[in-house]
Amino acid sequence: MWWKILLFFWIAALSVIGIVTPIAGDLGSVAMFAQMDKAKTVPIKFTIVDKGRAATEEEGGGWLLRGRDVHDREADFHFAAKPDGLDGAEGYLAVARYDNENHRVEVERVSGAYPAFSFPLIPGLEERAKIIFFHVPMAWMTVIAFLVSMWYGIRYLRKKDMDDDFRSAASAGLGLLFCILGTTTGSLWAKFNWGSFWNWDPRETSIFVLLLVYGAYFALRSAVEIEEKKATLSAVYSIIAAATVPFFIFIMPRIMPGLHPGSADDSNSGPVMSSGGMDAAMRVVLYSMLAGYIVLYGWLMSIQMRVHRIKLRRAEAAA
Repeated sequence: MWWKILLFFWIAALSVIGIVTPIAGDLGSVAMFAQMDKAKTVPIKFTIVDKGRAATEEEGGGWLLRGRDVHDREADFHFAAKPDGLDGAEGYLAVARYDNENHRVEVERVSGAYPAFSFPLIPGLEERAKIIFFHVPMAWMTVIAFLVSMWYGIRYLRKKDMDDDFRSAASAGLGLLFCILGTTTGSLWAKFNWGSFWNWDPRETSIFVLLLVYGAYFALRSAVEIEEKKATLSAVYSIIAAATVPFFIFIMPRIMPGLHPGSADDSNSGPVMSSGGMDAAMRVVLYSMLAGYIVLYGWLMSIQMRVHRIKLRRAEAAA
């Protein structure tokens, strides 16, 4: 029982960390955004080099502080008013933009004290990048569950054990559930990032096809009444269906142009989980979340198997 409680807190804690951890850029990202949009503000964290000096009238009043970002690059940070805690604070998390004319950072507002832990600012994603901690593990669990379904389908064809047929169907059901959750989280992200819930991007299209493929799997099982025939047809179908999963998940979205990172026409970020393509802190949270979902999947499989055996014993007792 203790590990189930630990699993709950593991996933809950990682979810909270993924949501509440602030996104913060550096001087380079602030300057880059200024080249694209002068009015664009981004979060940035910095420590104070000079505790502050009153700005002259030519500088428009306020306070001018010398700050240093996480890469030890320095710049002047201009505050419209004296920031709270100036005497004691060593740094800030602020929303700011770069003023190309005066060559300084204009602080729009202070979000809080300097965070010890933060995620990097990803151009084009910003706060929306946090969906990766939920969307990507669900997509990976979809692949794992469908492949496990294929494995038990192969085992059934070799041993003709009905328990293997049930495990194959149960894993396919969990895979379909994770696929629906992955599609839902991806659609919500698409709405905020691309303006609509569905764009027929190659990756969205491939997920939709997988939903149809495994929806047909359960339609097949419900259409056949003879248990042995149902198990055999389902096992063959699960093998054929699982063979398409790597193509739809890993190959098709990368050989066709699309909106997702890693598409054929993506010259910037590449695949989301590629080496060096993700901040180390984000990678730790993401992989830890994936590990938690894998344990959750195993637990759900064991629950379904126990329920299945209880039903079989009751059926034998009733007979």
